[in-house]
Formats: sequence, structure tokens, C-alpha cells
Amino acid sequence: MLRIFPFISPIIFTFVMLILGLVTPGYNHLNHTISRLAIEKYGWLQSLNFIQLSVGLYLTGNHLARHIKDETVDEIIQGIFRFSSVFLVIAAFIPTDPIENVPLDYTLLTPTGLVHISLVIIFLLLSPIGIVRLSQILNKTPGTARYTRYTLVAGFSAFIGSAIWFAFYFMGILLEYRGIFQKAIALPVLIWLILINYTMMRHGHRI
Repeated sequence: MLRIFPFISPIIFTFVMLILGLVTPGYNHLNHTISRLAIEKYGWLQSLNFIQLSVGLYLTGNHLARHIKDETVDEIIQGIFRFSSVFLVIAAFIPTDPIENVPLDYTLLTPTGLVHISLVIIFLLLSPIGIVRLSQILNKTPGTARYTRYTLVAGFSAFIGSAIWFAFYFMGILLEYRGIFQKAIALPVLIWLILINYTMMRHGHRI
């Protein structure tokens, strides 16, 4: 089960997010963000969804470290995925604010909302370091080298897309589409997780 879970975790996350978005009263996939689901009627389910994905990320880091078998990079790999995992857990317990179609203004945020968005920005600013380092490690390892380019493309498209998303949010541009924009940013990263874990399963490495 531990070998399969990192593979199915992003799939579960995607389907739960999509279904919750359809059944939650007042929620709109085009307009509302993924984090918004955590403060709506079925918010506890989305919080659990964040947590299960964080477990999947943690196990993915362990899985990759075992596959690569290089003590010099084990701590780097596990550090990247554990940091991402902790971020998701925090996102599950420190909710966003229910801001509607208005430009982002820090004076409108509650303390928890401010912490939430500040953590997202910190994660975003640190992500290029992890993306580059991870791609370098994957490039040197048989079985994962073919994902080097996709790691860079998925990682930096998410980084650049997120920067544009925040810029649009601050300037009040296309606010009615900020939810679907965010989901489009996340999709290549979720696909990357599925592909990497599929490779690990195919090679038969157990966590």
C-alpha cells in the first residue's frame, strides 16, 4: 500500500477537489481557489485531502531517495518533499479568507488569512531552488533522467504562473477566472507526481 499510495495520492486529490467543487453550495471552479474549499460546507474533507496529499509527497521523497541510492543527495531529496509536505499540512489547518472578486488587499485579511497567503508567497519564492536542484539530481539517475526536462517545465511554469496569478490578483485583472487559473497551474505538478511515482512502482522499489 505504501508503494501505491504516492501514485494514487495526486489522483485522489484531483478528484476530491473536483467533486467537492461541484457539490459545495456557492463554490465556482472558475472563480474560487482550491484553498477556498477548506472553509466551505465540506471544508473538513478538503482539509483531509490536503493532508493525504502531504503524506503522498512525504512518501514520494522517501521513494526517490531509495531509488537514487546516493547518500550525498538523500537529505536534499527528502528535505524538498518534506518541506512541501509540511506546507500542505499548514495550508490544511490555517485557512484562507473568503475574499470575493476584489483585488487582493492585505488590510482585508484576517490574521489566519494573512499567515496563509504569506506562507504561499514564501513557498513560491523558495521553489526555484528546489526545482533546479531536483532536476539536477533526476538527470544523473537512470530511470528518472527522462523527467529532467518535464521537471523544469512543470516547476517553472507553476512558478511563473503563480507569479502572474498574484500580479493579476493584486491588480484586479481577470478575477472571475482566478480559480481555474490556479488549477491550471497546479495540474502539471500533479501530473509530474503521478509520472514519477509510476516510474518508482514500475522499478519495484519499496519505501
